[in-house]
Formats: sequence, C-alpha cells, structure tokens
Amino acid sequence: MVNVLFNIALLLSLSVFFATYPFRNLKRLNSHRITIGIIIGFLGILLMLNPFVLFEGVVFDSRTILLTVSGMVFGLLPTAIGAVMMGCFRIIYGGGGIWAGLATILSSSCIGVMWHRIRYESIMAEDQSHGIEYYMVGVFAHLVMLACMLLMPSPLRFSVISAMSFPILVYYPVGTYLLSLLLFNQAHRMQAITALEKSERLFKTMFEQAPIGMSLTNLTTGAIKNINPAYLAMLGYEEQEMLAKTWTDITHPDDLHLTKAITTELNKKNPGPYQFDKRFIRKDGTVVWANLSLSIFNADDPLSVESLCMTVDITERKLYEQKILYASAHDELTGLHNRSHFENFVRDLVLLPGQSVTVAFADVNGLRILNEAFGREEGNLLLKRIALILEKHLRSNDYLSRVGGDEFALILFNRTLDESEALLASLKAEISAIEMMGSVHPSVSFGLCRVDRISLNEAIKQAEKDVATRKLLESPHMRGKAVYAIINTLHEKNKREELHSRRVSELCETLSRAAGMGDLAAAELRVVGLLHDIGKIAIHESVLNKQGRLTGEEWKEMQRHAEIGYRILNSVEDMATLAQYVLAHHEHYDGSGYPKGLVGSAIPLQSRIIAIADAYDAMTADRPYRSSISSEEAGREIKRNAGRQFDPNLARIFVTEVLKMPYDEL
Repeated sequence: MVNVLFNIALLLSLSVFFATYPFRNLKRLNSHRITIGIIIGFLGILLMLNPFVLFEGVVFDSRTILLTVSGMVFGLLPTAIGAVMMGCFRIIYGGGGIWAGLATILSSSCIGVMWHRIRYESIMAEDQSHGIEYYMVGVFAHLVMLACMLLMPSPLRFSVISAMSFPILVYYPVGTYLLSLLLFNQAHRMQAITALEKSERLFKTMFEQAPIGMSLTNLTTGAIKNINPAYLAMLGYEEQEMLAKTWTDITHPDDLHLTKAITTELNKKNPGPYQFDKRFIRKDGTVVWANLSLSIFNADDPLSVESLCMTVDITERKLYEQKILYASAHDELTGLHNRSHFENFVRDLVLLPGQSVTVAFADVNGLRILNEAFGREEGNLLLKRIALILEKHLRSNDYLSRVGGDEFALILFNRTLDESEALLASLKAEISAIEMMGSVHPSVSFGLCRVDRISLNEAIKQAEKDVATRKLLESPHMRGKAVYAIINTLHEKNKREELHSRRVSELCETLSRAAGMGDLAAAELRVVGLLHDIGKIAIHESVLNKQGRLTGEEWKEMQRHAEIGYRILNSVEDMATLAQYVLAHHEHYDGSGYPKGLVGSAIPLQSRIIAIADAYDAMTADRPYRSSISSEEAGREIKRNAGRQFDPNLARIFVTEVLKMPYDEL
C-alpha cells in the first residue's frame, strides 16, 4: 500500500514539469500537442516502472490518475498518444492483469477526454474553484477502473478487488483531485498572465499608434514618464526634451490654475476622469489649444501614483469658436462692438461711486445718398474712416459701438458735460473734413445726455431723442449740399455731361414757358434739367465714355441712372418731387420707354419736357460713338417720333416755338 501512495506522490512531483513548461504560453500548448502526448506517455511508463505488485503480473500504479487528468486538461490527441504508449508498455510487461490494465488505460482516457469536451471551456471561463467536481470525476474514473478488475482471471478477480477497493476508491480520487487542482490553477494563472500580456500589448500599441496625444505622469514628482508620438508632434518637442520637462513648463500662464486644480484632485486619489481645455506653448512659441481627459492610472500602487492623460488638439475648433464669439459681439465692417454687445454692456454696467457717465449717439447724415451716388463700397469706406476717428479720440475706458447702419453709440466716463460737448464738436469737425470722390464732405449729427439723477437706460433714450432732433435740423441742409456736391463731382469727372446738363436745363425752361407753364414751374424745370442725369455718378466711366455702341449688359447698366437719380433726390425732402421727374425722363409716349413703361399722360408733364430737351441736345452735340446733326435734322427727328417717343403736342411746340421751325414743312 505504501508503494501506491509513493506512486501518487511521484506523479504529483513530476507534474511540476507541466506547471513550469506547457502553461507558460497556452498558444504553445496548443501547437505542441504531439510533444505533450509523448511526455505524458513517458511519464506514465515511469510510473508503471515503480508499481505496487499485488500478484505476479498484477500491478497497480497511478497511470489512471495521469490519463484522466491528461484528458481533462489536454484533450484527445495528447491523451491518446500517452495512452497508446502506456498500453504498449503494459502489453510488453504482460502478466495475468494485462486485459484489466489495458481496460483501465482506455477507460481513464475516455472519461478525461469526454469531460474535456463538455466542461473545459466553461471551467476556463469561470474564475472559481471546482475542486469537488475534480474529485467526483476521480471517483467516477476509479469506479470504472474497479469494474475493469472483473477482466482479471477468475482465480485472482475477487482477491484483487477486495485488496484494492479501498486504495482505488480513497487514494486515487484524492490524487486526481490534487493533480487537477494543480494543473487547472496553473492554467487559470497563465490564462490571466496571457490576458494581461495581451492587454499590455494592446495598451502599448494604442499608446504608441493612437492619433491622439497620450502620456503618463508621476503625480508625486510631476515627471513625465512616457509620452506618445502624436503628443510630441502636437507640442513640437523630441521625446527626450519632453521627458526632461514638467507640464507646468509648457502650460500657458493663464491656464496654470487649471493644471494645479486637477493635480490636487488626482493627488486626493479621486480617480476621475477629469476633462478640461487648456493651452500649451509649443517649442516654436506658438499656442495650441488642447482638450485633456485625465484619470489615475495605477491607484493601487501607493509608491507611484501616475495619471493617464489623453489629449486632442482643438486649436481649429477654439479659433472657430472665438471667431463666432467675436462675430456675435462685433460689427463685421468696422470691427467695433455691435448692437447686441452694446445692449449687454449697458445691462451689465455697474457704476462705481463717484463715477460719471455721458451717453452720446452719432448719426451719419445722408449716408443713403452717398451709397446711391458713389456705391456701397465708398459708403462702407466712409463708415470705417468715421469709426477710426471716433476710436482715436476716445479714452481707453470709454465705450464705442456701431448700433445701426449709420449710427454709433458712445459711452464716455468721467467727463464733464462741457468736455463731452467739446469732444463731439472736435469729432464732427474732423469727420466733416473727409473728402469723398474729391468733393463731397460727409457730416454727422450728435446727441448726448449725461447720467445725472436718471438711470442709464433713460439717458440712452434722451440721447437718441437728442440726435434725432439735431438730425432733423441739420440733415436736410446737409443732404441738399450733398446732392449739389454729387452733381458737381459728376461734372468734374465728365465735362461733356456738365455741358449737356446745362443745355438741357436751359431748353427745359424755354420749352416750359412756351407750353404756357408759369415762372415757378419753369424755374423748377431749370433745376431738374440740371439734375436729370445725376444718377450717372454711379455708372462706370468706361460705360459713360465708351466710343462705340453699348452692349446689352452695358445698356442695362446705363438705364440704371434714372432709378439711381430718383433715389438720390428722393432722400432729400425738398427734392422728392423732382425725383419723380428724373425717374420718368426716359419713358416713351407709346409705353416703350423705361423704367416703368408708362404711357401718355401717365408720364409726368415735366418728364415729357425733359425727354424732348434731352433727346434734342443728344442729337445736336458730338458723342463718342457718333457725330452731331443739324438743328433742322434734329427737329425733323423729333417730329418723326412724335406720338411714339415724344408727347406730340410738346413736340410741335418745341419745333415751332423753341427751334423756330415750320413744323408742317419739316
């Protein structure tokens, strides 16, 4: 019996080999099945060489334990190889128990392999002990072994069973249990090691190849322990350069408080993650915005607490956000604060004790006229120049905003009313000195109110009323001056247009008197005749001075001058009536003119007079694209187009009374 226990102990000691070699790498275990089977076979033979001999040819050893556990752990192929080797050795050994021995080898192998197919995967997937199950497998395998003893020769059968039942059913299951426990514990341990190695390889691969910045930092010392290539590229440093620094060294000074606050939380062993945005200063001195996500990497190690940081470059996003924020609070044209910012500023303004505030509004007079005359680009340029003048004269603590198309708001701090008035007068004078197109001088109306015993909002209302009142007094005069400045500018640019306008003016006055209109109407027509082509100020000189015939697009451009002239004059209250005449002076009596296609008496009488005077002067004066014709030929052309282009009654009066020609003989 001592030999049986020694045999089991030998098996357990030899199993150390399997605990040190096969399970170092489960993948190698799967790729060396034949080698393992041969090792199992040799190990079984070694056990069989040290048996407990009951009778001559009847021996007992722990091969059934080995084969059962081999089948459970290694599966079919290694167990089959080991079983064949042991079976061959048993046949060579011979004796009366040969068939029983072969049967135990086969049954033990089959039981172990069947258990492997049914339970191995689930056992390996579970992280708990299954010792009772291992023991019960041992009991079952050795009950079958005991049954195999019935294959012994009949004289030996019952003596063998009676002698070996106790050790087979007591010691052998315990040996199966111990060997299974040893090998499966080792298998679980190596499986965990393999998973850990895989996780480490995965982390290392992710760390090194991640498209985002990743780093490990010792929270105790602040030293950077590791940093990946993406982070280095983001910051512009080499690895050794970064490992010699701390994050404080490259953090923007305005964001150092963020780093300090997060580090404090991490040192308290609060695992995180913590997310925040901060700025780094790159090696080349530029600033990069980054979004950081930090957490404790190894909180279980009290000697080395590290933080894992994942960082994304968000510079473009931040710049875009800043652009949006800037655009939401600033006027795109002038760069000043806009109306929305002004309202928020007023809402949030808290006046300090002893602090005085004066609110002022500035309104550009006649901006619409200037836009119509010189184009919106010139108007925008004027607004920019005005904004620069306002900014130049304000103190650093004053506030300036463009609150409308032609309106600016100023909030002046710690100025007396006289000082504020003097400032506005100086601004007004400097703005009036601006020249547009060499001859037009813009003007600005100012209104102001001092915050004194009234609220800031009430002062704003009073300042807006004040500027409206001053604009009512100043603007009409300034708009009238602007109109004449515009026509003078046109005439300075194009001397031919000046001579044409003066001749048309005289012809209009003469024709109106011949038509029986009074002195007031004749004087009005003299003025409108002078201004009838004012809209040409907005037509490009290349079109106005073209030598040949106009193209279709150029003709459309030229036709705009009637509408432009109307808008310029209509913006001046005293000239609104004249604007109607200018708008219609290219309408034809039969409705074929422009811009509205008016017919007959629907065309203002004054416009019909301008049309004849304009056409006559155009025919009798040299033009870039044709030579002039005689007065007689022009009179004949007017008669020919009477009823179509011209009012027939006015055409007859013009020919007979103004040109002094016999109408019927032409």
